[in-house]
Amino acid sequence: MKRRTRIIFIIVGIVVFLSAALALAVKALYTRRTLGELTFEPDYYWAEEKCETDKWDFRKTYAGYDYFLYIPPEFKDDRHNESAGLPMVVIFHGSESKGISLGRYGRMFTDKKIQDIRHCAVLVLLARCGYYSDCHDTSMLIQNVMIQNECIDRKNVIAFGHSQGAYYAVKLACYEPRLFKAVISGSGYYQITYRELLKILPIQFWFGISRNDKGIYEQGCTTGPLLQKYCRNSVYAEYEKRGHFWVEPKDVAPGSGEVFLEWLDKVLNEK
Repeated sequence: MKRRTRIIFIIVGIVVFLSAALALAVKALYTRRTLGELTFEPDYYWAEEKCETDKWDFRKTYAGYDYFLYIPPEFKDDRHNESAGLPMVVIFHGSESKGISLGRYGRMFTDKKIQDIRHCAVLVLLARCGYYSDCHDTSMLIQNVMIQNECIDRKNVIAFGHSQGAYYAVKLACYEPRLFKAVISGSGYYQITYRELLKILPIQFWFGISRNDKGIYEQGCTTGPLLQKYCRNSVYAEYEKRGHFWVEPKDVAPGSGEVFLEWLDKVLNEK
């Protein structure tokens, strides 16, 4: 009898130990690691050409990237103040859509609807050619923008993408999970693997797609449900007849009824 009791205690102890170890492992997977020391690269830091207006700063880098950066007026003369803690939204346009990126997506995030939720910087990144390809280079560029503008909170960077830019935003999050706190994907078609999914569990996603977006839906519809199921505070918004669209402030996710602006509020203001 004593021997049986001892065996039961050993088994219970092993079960408790394994349960605790599993809980710790799961917690570690959902704990977001953020960028430590930012990587300085002169090709991304110094501009070949630059222009500054009241609203947007334009930079053409030696590495071949062009970008527009918006810093809210209240912070523009104080961009080296680390305590400002400005979130930043990084915009990735669709294939061959450089020309409309600033006016369509950039201004959407500088609009009062977004800025009233929380003041945030906006980085409109133009692809080297017609589309985005090099994750390492893009990560270096974003990091160097943050080095130059210390008012940006490196722990609160959000990616926004449409079409190929949405595909790329998810791909970049998988390549460097420490870069983004959240990803907003409209009509994206990246097909994520389970191995990649394990790397991005702490990242929050708003993944929108439409059934009548032929060729895009068939690929993206496998990724969206996985992100919603496993990634923290993530939303999969599947529409019946919206075509090839980008996520807009007024959007509501079918089924769950989640409102995009309310979701974005939670993401931007979460500590």
